[in-house]
Amino acid sequence: MPVSAAAVAASVAAAERVLVVLDDDPTGTQSVSDIPVLTRWEEEDFCWAFTHLVGTRPAPAVYVLTNTRGLEPVEAAARNREVITNALAAAVQTGSTLGFVSRSDSTLRGHYPLEPDVIAATLKEVAGQRTDGVVIVPAFPDAGRITIGGVHYMRNGGTLIPVAETEFAKDASFGFRNSELARYVEEKSSGRFKAADVIVLDLNIIRGGAALIAGAVAGATDSKPIVVDVVTENDLRALALGLAEAESRGKKLLYRVAPRLSGPASARKSARPFRGMRSLQGPALPHTAA
Repeated sequence: MPVSAAAVAASVAAAERVLVVLDDDPTGTQSVSDIPVLTRWEEEDFCWAFTHLVGTRPAPAVYVLTNTRGLEPVEAAARNREVITNALAAAVQTGSTLGFVSRSDSTLRGHYPLEPDVIAATLKEVAGQRTDGVVIVPAFPDAGRITIGGVHYMRNGGTLIPVAETEFAKDASFGFRNSELARYVEEKSSGRFKAADVIVLDLNIIRGGAALIAGAVAGATDSKPIVVDVVTENDLRALALGLAEAESRGKKLLYRVAPRLSGPASARKSARPFRGMRSLQGPALPHTAA
């Protein structure tokens, strides 16, 4: 069933929260518009961002350019912790309700599960907030990165190639062996999360309506990984509505996504308000992969 952008926008507005998107690489901001972008993340910077108006309403999301993909794990963890701590402090000052998104690479490179782990731990330590599930959505349909039957693919012309069979899986820092996302989770977590325990939202669930999606994640607790089939932009919109329904029922979710997150952190490019400059160390990559 087609899901309109207007329906997603209405869902975002009803949530009355600000999504803080920790972007591990600057390419993420290429897919957003009319959203504050921070290149520094002191408490005062978040206060500015949380009170920045888009029309007559606060911006639905704030992008933070952490550029952690270019950092060592210890440095990446410290930067994530600093961002979350300062965002939570600013939320108290401004009376803002927050959600958190860890944005990374649609070819599965990046500090996973480190970054979602640190975000969840900081939320619990600083705000006493639990994380029931971590929703993992690497799909980026516009760029030919899609997930079908739990397997993540990269489109090359008319051919779908499992992502573990591409050059990106051989990355010196973030290499991996598994294209099936549940097995990827087990691999990267060193067995802490077993593939059999990962919640898989297949296309039948995604296309079955918001209530079915919400029901499928209802049992998630203790940062349970949730992986998602996505082939089209409509699938992303359907997912957004279903997860909004789950959150309205009390689920506390954290998101690990590629650039094309349907909802407030996804839009066509246009002018974006920036604040601050901080030296952002990052790698020189031979290929662009968002």
